[in-house]
Amino acid sequence: MEELLNFSVKAKNLKCFGEQEQGFDQIKSINLIIGRNNSGKSTLIDLIDYAIKGKVDIPEGNWHGRNNPEIIAEAKLVEQELRGVFRENTSGGLLTGNHWQFGKRFIGAVLTWSLGAAQGQKFVSIGNCLDGSRPLDQIENGHNFLQKIADKKKNPLSQKLFRRIYAERNIAPESDNSNLDIYGDGRGATNIIQNFINKANLQSELVERNLLDELNKIFLTDAVFIDIVCQQLDSGLWEIYLEEESKGRVPLSQSGSGLKTIILVLIYIHLIPVVAERPLSDFVFGFEELENNLHPALQRRLLSYLRNISDTFGCIFFLTTHSNVEIDLFSKDQEAQLLHVTHDGAKAAARTVKTYIENRGILDDLDVRASDLLQSNGIIWVEGPSDRIYLNRWIDLWSNGQLNEGNHYQCVFYGGRLLAHLSSEEPELVEEGISILRANRNCAILIDSDKRTQQARLNSTKRRIIEEISDNEGYSWVTKGKEIENYIPAESIATWRDSQNIEQVDQYANFFDYLDGVENGQGYYYSSRKSLLAEKLAPHMTRESIAGVLDLGEKLEELCRVIRSWNNL
Repeated sequence: MEELLNFSVKAKNLKCFGEQEQGFDQIKSINLIIGRNNSGKSTLIDLIDYAIKGKVDIPEGNWHGRNNPEIIAEAKLVEQELRGVFRENTSGGLLTGNHWQFGKRFIGAVLTWSLGAAQGQKFVSIGNCLDGSRPLDQIENGHNFLQKIADKKKNPLSQKLFRRIYAERNIAPESDNSNLDIYGDGRGATNIIQNFINKANLQSELVERNLLDELNKIFLTDAVFIDIVCQQLDSGLWEIYLEEESKGRVPLSQSGSGLKTIILVLIYIHLIPVVAERPLSDFVFGFEELENNLHPALQRRLLSYLRNISDTFGCIFFLTTHSNVEIDLFSKDQEAQLLHVTHDGAKAAARTVKTYIENRGILDDLDVRASDLLQSNGIIWVEGPSDRIYLNRWIDLWSNGQLNEGNHYQCVFYGGRLLAHLSSEEPELVEEGISILRANRNCAILIDSDKRTQQARLNSTKRRIIEEISDNEGYSWVTKGKEIENYIPAESIATWRDSQNIEQVDQYANFFDYLDGVENGQGYYYSSRKSLLAEKLAPHMTRESIAGVLDLGEKLEELCRVIRSWNNL
C-alpha cells in the first residue's frame, strides 16, 4: 500500500476532463469521490480501470473533443528500477565512468510517464535529483536513457484486478450458466449464487453460511435472515430467496433495492475472488452510489464494513457518492481521502479535499442542511472543538475502536455561555431557547463543572440541563474536575514533552497554569489554542493512562453503553 501512497495517476482529455490533468495525487484504502450528478465522478472510476489495464485503447466516444486521452502517472524512482537501466558492471560509452555510480543519483527523483501510449509507457518528464542536479541534461541522447527509465518504471496498479458496480443496478432471476462472469449492473449475480449453492465443484457454505452471516452483520436488528436459497421458477429461471422467521421465504426480486445492493457488494467481496482464484488483496473495487435506497444507519454499517474489509485484507475501494453520511464517516479517517469533482459546463475538475473550507464547499454542493443531524444515531453536545477531540479519542480507546463519530454518533458544539439557551424539554414545551431533542431524540451532553473547590456548586443553568436530560432519558456528564483538561493524564503530557516526573494536574486547578509549571510559556501559548493542544496530546493517550484519572473510566463506561443502545449494539 505504501507504493500507492506515493503514486499519482491522472487523466487528460478523457470524457469530461480537458487538457489539464485531473485525478488522484495518491491512492488510499478508501477513496471517496463526491460531486453533483453528471459532474464527472464516474470518469475518475474509468481512470482507475484504464490505469490498471496499463496500455490504454480509449474509444473515440470517450475523448474530450477531438483530443486523444492520456493517462499520466507520477512516482519516485527506486533503486531496483534504476539498476535495470544503469548497470553496475558497465562503464564508458555515452556515460563517463561506472553507469551505476551515475544512475544511483536518480533514486528519489520524481518521474512522470504516460500509461496511455500506443507503444507502451512513454517518458514525460523527470524532476531534479535529491541533490538538486539534472545529470542527463548534459548527456548526448540523454532522452534515450529517460525513455528506458520510463519503460522500467513499475505501475503499482498493473497487477490488480478491477471490479465495478454501477449506480444503476439490479439482481434479477437468471438462467443457469457455467460462466460465472458478473457485470456492474448486477447481471450474473443470481447465477453466481445459484452455482455456489448447487454445483459440487463450488463451496456452498460460502453463500449459505459466510455470505449470510456477513449480511446479518450489516443489517443487525433491521432484519435477521436465517436462510438463503436459490430455486428454479416455472419459467426455468433461477431466483434467490431470503428467509426471515417472521416473513418466511421472500424472493429477492420482490425485495428492496437496498438489500440487493448489499448482496451484490458481498458477492464481489466474498465470491468473486474465489471465482478469479486471486486473494482479496489483489482487488480494486469501484462502487458507485451505494447509498441509493439505503437508510443512513444502514449506509454507515455497510461503509464501516467495507472499511474493515479494506483494513483486514488490503483491498482498495473507490466510492462515488452524494451522501453526507459517507463524508462524515471518512472525513477524519487517515486511511481515506475525499475528492470533490465539479463541472463548469465545459470541463470537469477534481481536487483532493484537505481543509475545512473545502469540506464546506462539498456540503454546499450536495445541499446538506442542518436538519441532517436528525439522521444521526445520537448526538453528544460538547462545549467546543477541543472537547470533541479528547472525547472521540477516549471513546475510541474505551470501546477498543468499536465506536466512532460519524458512524455511531455525532458531536455538536454548544459553546460555553450558549448552554443557557439550550433545553432538553420536549420541543413543543420549549418557549425560549433551543431544544436539544429537536436536533435528535438521542442525546448526551458533556459539561465542564467549572468548580474551583469541592464545595462549589454548579450554576443554575447546568443544574437545569442535567435535570431536563435525566427526565427525558438522556445522558449528562459533568466533569469531576474543573474542566475537561483536568482529565488529561500526566503520562500523556510527559510523553508529549519528553519529560519525566510530571505530576497529575489537580482536580480543581487551572490546567493552563499547571501546564506553565510543567514548561514555562506552554500554558500561556496553548490557552488560546486548545484544539491544537488536543491534537498533540490525544495520540499519546492510552486506555491504561486514562483509566485511573478521576472518574473518567466510569463515565466512559456509561457513555459507551449509551452509544451502543442508540445503535442497537
